[in-house]
Amino acid sequence: MSTRNLIGLVLAFAVAGAVYFLWPQEKLSPEDQIRRLVAKTVKAAEARDPAEVVEALDDKFRGPAGTGKDQVKGLLLQQFFGAASIVVMNPTLEVTVVSPTSGQFKGTFVFARNGASLDASKYEISGDLEKIDGEWKIISASWNR
Repeated sequence: MSTRNLIGLVLAFAVAGAVYFLWPQEKLSPEDQIRRLVAKTVKAAEARDPAEVVEALDDKFRGPAGTGKDQVKGLLLQQFFGAASIVVMNPTLEVTVVSPTSGQFKGTFVFARNGASLDASKYEISGDLEKIDGEWKIISASWNR
């Protein structure tokens, strides 16, 4: 390969890379950003990754009876322990953006774990979110079986 062809090839890759990285990203609505956060959290639960699940929670998160972020992580570890697999289904999810920095979600979540025996539970989970440093975080949640 000649030097001229090599330079042309390098320039072509440089231009292709620049176009790829500088192409405008799709701007998601706040509702879609919240839906994406919930979906990422569901995927993390299925991967049995409690650290990734609680990443969606703000440090000041509060759940029922004052449950904090660390307690939620502990509850998840208990649920994940001994489970060969975990499946989380989210058939309904309502998202409401209250202001540019606050929102709410409410949905039905079905958790199934396969360990010594199959166990499935349906929960109604609702939560409040705040946009902190440009990222949506769950600041409180409640759940009912």
